[in-house]
Amino acid sequence: MMKLDLSCSVWVLAVALLLLVRITAGSILGAAVNIELLEQDRTQPVRAHYSAVSSLPCPALNQLCKETDCMNQLSSSPLTGALPSPGWCLHQWKKNIPEQYTSALQLRSNRSVLLQSRADLSVRADTNRVNQPPYVALPPPVRLQAACPQEIPVNVMDLDGDEIRCRYKNTDLELLQLNEETCMLLYEGGAPLGQYSVLLMVEDFPQSDREAEPFSTVPVHLLITVESGAGCSVVPQFSDVSPAGGSVIHVLPFEEVHVNITVDSRVQSVSEIAVTGPPGLFKSPMEIGQNFQSSVTLSWVQGPNQFAHLVSICFAANTQSLQSNIRCIWLQQTQTDPLPPGTELKCKEHEMSLVLPLSFLENVHFSALQLNDPTCPVFYNWTHVTASFPLTGCGTKRMHFGSELLYTNTLRSINPNSTISRMATLILPLACRIPAQRAKGPAFKISIPEEVKTFGAVSFWLEFHLPGMGPMSNQTRLPSFRGAPQGRAARSTARMDILDLHVFSNCSLARAELLVGSCVESETEDFANTKPLLNQGCTNGNGTLEILTSTSTVRIFRLYLSSLSINGDTMYVECVMHLCVTTKQTDRCPDPCSGTPNTTIIESILTHNYTVRSGPVSLIKVTENSATTAKPQSATPVAQPSTSQSLTATASRSLDTAAFWVITVSLLVVMHLP
Repeated sequence: MMKLDLSCSVWVLAVALLLLVRITAGSILGAAVNIELLEQDRTQPVRAHYSAVSSLPCPALNQLCKETDCMNQLSSSPLTGALPSPGWCLHQWKKNIPEQYTSALQLRSNRSVLLQSRADLSVRADTNRVNQPPYVALPPPVRLQAACPQEIPVNVMDLDGDEIRCRYKNTDLELLQLNEETCMLLYEGGAPLGQYSVLLMVEDFPQSDREAEPFSTVPVHLLITVESGAGCSVVPQFSDVSPAGGSVIHVLPFEEVHVNITVDSRVQSVSEIAVTGPPGLFKSPMEIGQNFQSSVTLSWVQGPNQFAHLVSICFAANTQSLQSNIRCIWLQQTQTDPLPPGTELKCKEHEMSLVLPLSFLENVHFSALQLNDPTCPVFYNWTHVTASFPLTGCGTKRMHFGSELLYTNTLRSINPNSTISRMATLILPLACRIPAQRAKGPAFKISIPEEVKTFGAVSFWLEFHLPGMGPMSNQTRLPSFRGAPQGRAARSTARMDILDLHVFSNCSLARAELLVGSCVESETEDFANTKPLLNQGCTNGNGTLEILTSTSTVRIFRLYLSSLSINGDTMYVECVMHLCVTTKQTDRCPDPCSGTPNTTIIESILTHNYTVRSGPVSLIKVTENSATTAKPQSATPVAQPSTSQSLTATASRSLDTAAFWVITVSLLVVMHLP
C-alpha cells in the first residue's frame, strides 16, 4: 500500500466535494480553460483556450461550444483513449472572452459544467506589466481503486513565478482532501464505486503577500472513476527514459518535438498509454517490449502561433483495473523578434534558398555553419550567408500540420571547441509553409496536384437496403461489425426494425479511402429537425453499427430504427463525407473511432467535404415481391464543400527572431516575383 507523508502540509477536508454521476455517451469527463492576454494589450479581450474530454462518440464542436465565435484548434485527428469504457476523445478550441467569463459545457441531459475564469488587466506594481494568469493541465480521465489510497496531482505553472493555490468550487461529499498550496488531491480510499465530479479553481498570488487577493482564476474539472480491484497492487511505473513530471521543453517555431514514454507493469499488462496534449500531437502505436515494458513515442510540431504560450502533455498507463500516477510536462513556445531587413527565404518548386545578412551576427563561427545534413554546403562572404538546398535532401523534413504542408530544415553553428567559449550559437529553423488554399495570382506556383488531378471527377451517393440485399449483400448477410454488436429485441409492428445505410463513391484511385464525417436523420425533407446517426465518423451508441467491408470506397452502417427512436413512416438522411489517400503505401488515413488510432504523422491528401442528401426512405414493411422494398435512394451534393483543401498555396512572408543569440526564423512561403 502507498505510504503517504502528510507532515508539513496544509490539507483541507473536502465537504460535499464530489457529485456522483454516471458516464453516458457524450459525457464530459474533464475540462480546463487557460487564458492569455492578447499581446499585453489591455484594450483587447482575453483569449481563452478550452480543452474538454468527453466519452465516445466524439461530439461536434457546436455541441460543446454553443457560441458562434468558437474557433476549432487545428488538428488532424483528436486524441482518444479506451478507458474508462466506452472510451473518450479530446476536443480543443479557443475564443475571445471578457476579463470575467463563465462557460457552460453540457452534452445531452448531463449536468452542466460551469467553467468560470477571471483575468486582472491592471498593470502590476512589481513587474510593471499586466499579469500572466496561471496555466493548468488537463490529464487523461482519472481512475482509482476503491480501497486504495492515491495522490492525484493538479499540474499547474505560472510564467510570472507567482505562488499558485487551488481551491474547491463545488462541495458535496466528504471524500477527497486538497492541499491548497501544492494543488494535490488525496484519496484515502473507501468511496463507493462510480464516477465523481470535481471542480477546482486555480489562482495566482504575489509571493510577498499571502493575504492578497488573487490576480486571476482558471478552472479545471475532473471526473474521477472509482473502480473495484483485486487488492492494492503495485501500479504501473514509468521508467527513467520517460520525462519527469513538471519538465519544461522550450520549442522553437516549426521545431519538431519527440517524447518517449516507457512504462513497467509486472502485475497486469498495459492496455494503453493514455495521452492528452495540444492539437496536432501524434502518438505512435504502443510497442510491447521485453521485461514487462510498454512504450509510445509522441511527436509535435510548433506551427503558426495559434496555441497558448505554454501547453501541456499529460500521460498515464492503464491496465484493466489499475492506473499509473499521472505525469504532465510543459511545452513553452519561444518568443521571437523581427530579423533585420535583407533576410529572405525563397521557397521554390524544388528547393529553398536563404540569404542572411551578417550585420547583426557577431561572434558566430561562420565556417562552422551547417544544415541538418552537414555535408550540404553553406556559403558566406563579408556581407551575407547564403544557402540553397532541395526540398527532398540536405536533411529537409516534410510533414503535415493539419491541412498545411511544411518543409523544414535548420541552419546552426557548431562550436569547433569543446571548451566553454564566448562565441555565440546560431540556431535558425527554416520552414516553407504551404497553406491549404489556392494561390492568388500567377507569380507563384507549387506543383502539387489539385483534387481533381489526384482523385478524378468523383461523385458520392447513398443507398438503403435490407440486411443481405443490395450490391453488397455478400457482406451484409453475415456481417462483421466494428465493435461487438449487442442483442436487440425486434418490434412486431408494421415498420422496419433494421435498415442498412450504404455510402458510396465512384473514385477509382488505388488506396483511396472514403471517410464519413457525420450523418443525420430528419422526418421532413427540409431537415428542420434532425437526429444524429453518425458523429465525426463514429457510430451513435447502440443504434448504429458499422459493417466492415473489403472495399475502401464503400461504408455500410446498420441502423436499428427502434434504438434510434425514429418516428414516422418516412425519413430523410444527410451525410458529410470526403476521400483521403496517403502518400505512403504503408500508412492509413486517420480514423478517430478505431480505439487505437494511427497517431503517427501521416502524409495524406484530402478532397473537399461533400454534403449528400437522400430522397424519401420508406420505413413501412412490404412484401418480398414489392418493388419498393428498401428501394435504393440516390443522393447528390446539395451544398458547396464546407472546407477547402486544394493543395496549391498562397504566398506570404513572416520573419522572426529570438533574443539571447538563439536566433529563430518563422518563415512562411515568400513570394518570389520574376
